[in-house]
Amino acid sequence: MAAERIAALSRRERGVLDLVVQGRQNKVIAHELGISQRTVENHRAAVMRKAGVGSLPDLIRLVMAADDLGKSA
Repeated sequence: MAAERIAALSRRERGVLDLVVQGRQNKVIAHELGISQRTVENHRAAVMRKAGVGSLPDLIRLVMAADDLGKSA
């Protein structure tokens, strides 16, 4: 289930997710991806909604669960 939620993200949303999980701030993500901070905020909100989580710790747990499933498969 965790892997399915992550797979439902667009390429850009996945890129933002990866940087968020690494602990990067929105403004740093925006600079690295060459997009506005507002766009990062919108992508981040979409990631949270599609992942079905309400907090950053929940999102990190979901990513870790998806990663664990991928390693065991």
